Amino acid sequence: MSSIKFGFCVPIFANPGMILFRTPGYKKLDWKSIKDTVLFCEKIGYDSIFIADHAFLGRNGEIWECVSLMSAFAAITKKMHIAPIHLCNNFRHPTIVAKLFSTISHISDGRVMLFYDYGWRKKEFESYGISFGTTEEKRIAQMDEGITIIKGMLANEKFSFKGKFYNVKNAICNPKPLKKIPIWMGETNNPKMVESIVKNADVFNAMPCSTKDFGKKTLIIKNECKKQNRNFGGIDFSLETQVLIRETDEEIDLVLNELKKLKNFNTSYDEDILKRTNVNDSLIELSSLKKICQDKFLVGTPKQIKKKIDDYIDLGITHFMLWFMDYPDQKGIRLFAKKVKSQYNI
Repeated sequence: MSSIKFGFCVPIFANPGMILFRTPGYKKLDWKSIKDTVLFCEKIGYDSIFIADHAFLGRNGEIWECVSLMSAFAAITKKMHIAPIHLCNNFRHPTIVAKLFSTISHISDGRVMLFYDYGWRKKEFESYGISFGTTEEKRIAQMDEGITIIKGMLANEKFSFKGKFYNVKNAICNPKPLKKIPIWMGETNNPKMVESIVKNADVFNAMPCSTKDFGKKTLIIKNECKKQNRNFGGIDFSLETQVLIRETDEEIDLVLNELKKLKNFNTSYDEDILKRTNVNDSLIELSSLKKICQDKFLVGTPKQIKKKIDDYIDLGITHFMLWFMDYPDQKGIRLFAKKVKSQYNI
């Protein structure tokens, strides 16, 4: 059980009232709050922190830049591993990503991980003048080349590469990272992405899903491993999910009701996220909303959440990325650490 890890997803954007998307209890972005909470999470034993990578997101589009925060937290933490969430290939040239992560490896004493992706929010690309590409498959192919360059630069004294999207000549990335930087990737909704995951990833991550749906995702990965002759057992599995934990069901209902009331504070520009989740949770009755949350997320009493985590572990998950729905209240963070996480640190 000691190999099971729990990470804190840092609330670097506010989505008040959007219960089905990450930070429904967070009214306003606040640096001091997240800094103090990250340090508190390290103090009470969380294993890692994860930082989203978007140009704008949530209320008023306010979000901190991902790699800047990774570097800052690398400097002020001592134990937790540090990773982005879906670092977008097209936001930064992969040669520069290699330099950035090698640098953060030294700042963090080797505690950095690279969770890489190709980006899906067209609005961000267009607003920032970044080419979105003509198809999803081309963005995946460009990302795949990017990973090849990053891995090559981190491993070799000089690295050259000529592909469809990048041309790199004798690129140098010194000093090298203190240790191997694990590559995290997800999801399974595109066959080309699945190919790249099996080709490149040390860890496969699933976005919030039921145990049944997670089983389907791992089967897709397993079948692709057979095609590429890769050892399925050589890939670790993680789950990104939301958490709402209280001692009783009645308390859960109270929190969900309060979260729904925060919808009036949400002045986001994220209609694309509403389309992606395909649910307007502000219109769902509480009983139905609770059922959806309990199916997709870790929502319930400590005993209920422990049971669901055990079910995920049985499916192969060893790392949980947690978005606490009641943040900036730290009650969930404390209660999860005391009543759930502690049972896996034996």
